[in-house]
Amino acid sequence: MRKLLLLFLMAVAFLVGSVSATDVVLVSDNAADQCTALEVADALNATVFTTTWGIYNESLVNEIENLNPEKVIIIGGPLAVVENYTIALENAGITVERIGGTNRYETNANATLTFQNQFRHMFGDNATACVCYGFDDIALNETMQKVRNRSCLLLLTNGTNLSVEPQKLQLRINKVEIIENPICPFCNYSKVMMQLKRHGINISVEQISEERVRLMLQNRIRLMERKIEMLKKMGVNTTELEEKLKEAEQLMEQNKLQEAYRIMIQLQEEQMVKVKLHLHPNWGEMRRGSPHQNPNPTENPVGKMGENGHHQRINTTTARINQ
Repeated sequence: MRKLLLLFLMAVAFLVGSVSATDVVLVSDNAADQCTALEVADALNATVFTTTWGIYNESLVNEIENLNPEKVIIIGGPLAVVENYTIALENAGITVERIGGTNRYETNANATLTFQNQFRHMFGDNATACVCYGFDDIALNETMQKVRNRSCLLLLTNGTNLSVEPQKLQLRINKVEIIENPICPFCNYSKVMMQLKRHGINISVEQISEERVRLMLQNRIRLMERKIEMLKKMGVNTTELEEKLKEAEQLMEQNKLQEAYRIMIQLQEEQMVKVKLHLHPNWGEMRRGSPHQNPNPTENPVGKMGENGHHQRINTTTARINQ
């Protein structure tokens, strides 16, 4: 009897170990996609790897191969997580599937809908949704810890709509937490709150403290410094980016946090465009003529160019080239 019990426990341990190593989730350092990827990985018991937005890193492929995964799920489009990863991993005999959209809102929606059965299993009948503005990286970074703790499911908003309406999901959303960044210059949750209240959903607002906001803004400045250095090594002219970064730092010193944050949002958009134009010289012309370009002006609140550019099969047709 003891031998049988021992064999049973060994078999369970083997199976658990096998499951934990079956999947990898690969995502860029876009905060919205990253937050989405974290909850997908939690639901699938997968390992997350993060790549720099738009940049191929061969050493990251080697790290993924060392885990010997059965499948790699890419969250985001081919400008965020470049196709070089797909080619390299498939050449190594690994199945690669991508879930994305024309922007971060569609990526979040497609991932949420694709894995809602897994989310329902993870949350049960007591799910909380965290609502963040899609371009508010400070609120998104604050939400990441909640996602890691499996305490909420991320839904993005552009100020008017949610990426997915809670009442259309198969899992029950009992509460919505709006993560509010007090210095976000374009965030206004009033329309979203009215829509949720009409459906009888319990809403709470969690405002991030100024101390946390300042710390995260300083971290964003340091991160942008590293990204600018990376662009320099690629031979890209970064003079304009450096000037804007210096302006943001000066505003921080003057305690003008909202103005500094506005510039950092613009700066991130411009840095992403620099990467696109360096890797895809004809991208600007292609985008202007693209039939998939989103005409909704609320899609990008800072008025810059658009960003993007395991058990259930992912529909890869949702990933479009101008993610």
